[in-house]
Amino acid sequence: MAAEIKKTGLTKDLVKNVVTRTLKSRIEEINQKLNDLYENMKYFEKKYGMETEEFYKKFLSGTLGDDMDFFEWKASVEIYNELKEEKKALIEAIG
Repeated sequence: MAAEIKKTGLTKDLVKNVVTRTLKSRIEEINQKLNDLYENMKYFEKKYGMETEEFYKKFLSGTLGDDMDFFEWKASVEIYNELKEEKKALIEAIG
């Protein structure tokens, strides 16, 4: 990559600044998605009277059935956790 930067005439600092801004923008996007997923999980917690962790364990063990809400709730949990990991990695990359 360093060779490509030299060919374009872009300074290392400029490239670093652009990459950092891009990563920060992605973090903001992830934060919004995390908030939306959190609200979705809270909706299901209220609707079904159980915490998300309890639901997830029961769903994975097969004791809850095949209600479409449960599949959406499960997906929300998994996407939420994946986005938290991505956010953590991006923050570490920014340093």
